[in-house]
Amino acid sequence: MQPRFLLSLTLATLLMTNSSAAGADVPATRLLTDFTPRTADFGWYVVNDNVMGGRSRGGFEPVEGALRFRGSTNTNGGGFSSIRTRTVRMDLSSFEGIEVRVKGDGRRYTWRLTTGARYRGRPVSYWADFETRKGEWVDAAIPFTAFKPQFRGFKLRGPKLDPRRIQGMGLMIYDKKDGPFELELARVRAFNKKPAFTLSDYRWERRVLVVFAPKVTDQRLAKQLADLRATQAAFDERDMTLILVLESAGSRAGDTPLSASDSESLRQMYGIPPGGFALRLVGKDGRTKRAAQEPVLMQDLYAFIDTMPMRRTEMLIRGD
Repeated sequence: MQPRFLLSLTLATLLMTNSSAAGADVPATRLLTDFTPRTADFGWYVVNDNVMGGRSRGGFEPVEGALRFRGSTNTNGGGFSSIRTRTVRMDLSSFEGIEVRVKGDGRRYTWRLTTGARYRGRPVSYWADFETRKGEWVDAAIPFTAFKPQFRGFKLRGPKLDPRRIQGMGLMIYDKKDGPFELELARVRAFNKKPAFTLSDYRWERRVLVVFAPKVTDQRLAKQLADLRATQAAFDERDMTLILVLESAGSRAGDTPLSASDSESLRQMYGIPPGGFALRLVGKDGRTKRAAQEPVLMQDLYAFIDTMPMRRTEMLIRGD
């Protein structure tokens, strides 16, 4: 793996110094890098815990349309591996946070920002964790309010992150676990506050399977998701999208993370009490077609869907 490799960044990002001018139209997102050939380069380099006597290994390499970060962590003497950008100047004060598109291994990772801020003479970095799902692409949206000041892994009381003065970014694994890790990073962008999630976005386009559970380790949820994964082709064939609603972090609609308020709104909409497992099948017309309080067999659900008039019309048109 290359210890250092120049990767592309849009020229507009490097020139970003006054994006919050009065009267300017602020886009919903701003691409920072997508690791494709551009007119300006963004340097990345490796910092592992061996700088403080640790034994972790890590590095990166370019792959098609992404950057692969991999290695192995060892908590006996540090336990972290990271890659970081060279110093840049970015004013992201018109945005709400950073969104990274990643395909991970199920471990927890950290996004790192620097601004040149200091605390009692010490350089400060800002950390925010995000979760990954093994082998799946996800868009992890991290609001600037989630970034907390750190000095060499020690939490500080301040100063707060100033998005006007971003000077560097980084990707780190420091989840206090031993073993191999691997993550692909395909895109980094700044985002503005997203509108509240609504099921109407899927109307007339997708059938929605809404699954409620207290947390990702719930055994009922594990059973339901295992059955869904085993029948993924049938799920996709019926134009279906999974919406997972958890009481803890990790709620998502397809590949899009849901906020805590979005999750709570869905629970209130369907009257799902805390700690409960539930399933709702929503048709393309936006109406609830089936409800259950326990896991259901996906083949039974597919058979039920195939009796619906709209589905029967689709099958006729497709020649199924």
